[in-house]
Amino acid sequence: MLAAVIFIVIGVACAAPALVTYRSLDRDGYINGHGHMATASAAFVVDTAEFKEITEEQVEEGRTGGDTRLRIRAESTDGGEVIVGIASAETLQTVLVTGSFELVSELEFEPFGYAGVGLGGIQPLTPPEQGLFAAYAKGPGAQEVTWTVAPGEWRAIIMNADGSPRVDVDVRFGARFPYLRGFAFAGMALGGAFLLLGLSILVILFRPGRKKRRDEPAEQAPETVEL
Repeated sequence: MLAAVIFIVIGVACAAPALVTYRSLDRDGYINGHGHMATASAAFVVDTAEFKEITEEQVEEGRTGGDTRLRIRAESTDGGEVIVGIASAETLQTVLVTGSFELVSELEFEPFGYAGVGLGGIQPLTPPEQGLFAAYAKGPGAQEVTWTVAPGEWRAIIMNADGSPRVDVDVRFGARFPYLRGFAFAGMALGGAFLLLGLSILVILFRPGRKKRRDEPAEQAPETVEL
């Protein structure tokens, strides 16, 4: 009985989070978060570490497997042109000026939410050149970039294309981690196996007629008669 309960608990513990993870993936294998972002500053700046579940040691040593990817999509709510880009922190620092951006310190995918640190003022920005970015998109409507995680310190920027303050955008952030879909399948399979084993034990223990047969007195051997 105890073994059956333990197997069922293990099965639920494996299968439930794996199922949640699988259902959160889109057809391209990305976990997504989307919502609305607005700031009085001229840009949102996000450290790419906010997007990924990967250790700093892996990034520094280049052990990302080449499969960890980020995807950022932004569209101005007023239909204006926007810039979406990813560049090294050092490069981006040459573009930013004091009071021109809001630094996103926390980013949640589901439910979507963020916490920003405004660095004071509403200074405009000079629109940066495309060559400064590892990934770049500019124009009206929805603009999207995808980027494979690389060693080093990187940041993403979302801004009005003319560098003016007051950025108001609808955004969608996505992250694709190596083998995540495979891990989700494995977790569901392993959890399902443990659940099936635990339930099978319970069925055997409580199958109809088992208790009755166990409680029946043993048949007495016939008495022998001595002549």
